[in-house]
Amino acid sequence: MRTLVLSAAAAALTGGVLAVPAPSQAALTTTSFGMFANGFGTRVTGGSLPANSGDLGYQTVGCTRKAGHDVSNNTAGAKVPGLGNIGVTKTRQRTIKSGKTVKVISEHKVADVVLNKSPLGKVTIEGLSSVSQAWWDGSKFKADSKAKIAHVILDPAGPGQKIDLPIPGNDRPLVIPGIATIGLGNTTERTSANGAMSYANGIYIKLHGTDSEVIVGRSRADINSKVYSGVFGGFGAAVDASVLGGTVEVGKNPLTNVTCTGTGGKELTKSLAGVPLGDAGNLVNVKGLSSGQRSSQTKTSASGYAFGEVANVNIGDGAIRIEAIRAQANAKYTKGKGTSVSTSGTKFGDIYINDQKVSLAQLGSALSRVDIPGLLKIETNVVTNRSKKLIEVVALRLTLLDATEGTKTHVNIGHARFAVNPDK
Repeated sequence: MRTLVLSAAAAALTGGVLAVPAPSQAALTTTSFGMFANGFGTRVTGGSLPANSGDLGYQTVGCTRKAGHDVSNNTAGAKVPGLGNIGVTKTRQRTIKSGKTVKVISEHKVADVVLNKSPLGKVTIEGLSSVSQAWWDGSKFKADSKAKIAHVILDPAGPGQKIDLPIPGNDRPLVIPGIATIGLGNTTERTSANGAMSYANGIYIKLHGTDSEVIVGRSRADINSKVYSGVFGGFGAAVDASVLGGTVEVGKNPLTNVTCTGTGGKELTKSLAGVPLGDAGNLVNVKGLSSGQRSSQTKTSASGYAFGEVANVNIGDGAIRIEAIRAQANAKYTKGKGTSVSTSGTKFGDIYINDQKVSLAQLGSALSRVDIPGLLKIETNVVTNRSKKLIEVVALRLTLLDATEGTKTHVNIGHARFAVNPDK
């Protein structure tokens, strides 16, 4: 292990995007596999660095059955004040079919990372790369990932020639006290009878004093079998809240992201006892939260759903109580008939207004009997997005007014989105 002493820790990351024409797109070929690739040149996570300091050179191929995708995203470089500069970053994602082989590839190349000059001199890390591949070779799934650094060079302060330092690795990081720890990134490969995945980090830089970590050159590739008819998308969530205009106050909880290749007919669920609703929690309390998904497909059809449920909602300290709220979004594709969507399964249990039980049909008129400061509106079965392939529904939407700032907040209770796309 070699130790170098450099100057103050990094505080922010900025970069410029270099517009580069995408590689020419080959003709797309439909396969029976679901493929996904993504990655980035650099990302900052955790600590005190700003959130917009990350994902430079990000690129992705979303879940697809199509071979022939070839996309890229390059950056001219990134400046990290207090740390140094990250050079030209090249990101490329591909899906390929050759004979019986179907492959997805994610690759990244970073020209160099130059740490700021210190009393000892300047450190340059050259030739960073990471490549992740996952594929079907005609008989089984395979995966491979590699991360590499070509050179680490010290240019001493004052007289003296440049020195090649030992290349850091997972088990021998380059430690820079008070600044950073640099190491070769980890690689992972997994295979099963149903698919394969791999990912690699080119290098990691842990920034001392900020608890931040810079990952340079991340690649990931996934392939899954039994995608006969299409790919799925969407989510299920019990609750979420946002200020009018889109600012998120409470994220989707518990969040179930729809598996793009399906669940094989199994219902997968998540649950929480409750979740804080921020300022809205002064007016609304929720208990018994769950979300989930189910989907399956054959060579002639693909169908499924996502849902979000809440066992109990208490509004205005018991003035309004609603039990067993469920939002469910459904989509189906049938060969020769096309796609269809619905909100079948969206439902409400018992509803009480001032401890008097009412039906869903009576809810609107019954609300005139309660006066809850800050509650502007209650809506049920709100379809926020709909097309032939996709539907999104909120079972119960509360619109609240902040008396101090006059800000309107939407609280969604039971929120689901589901799509099936036979064309991807």
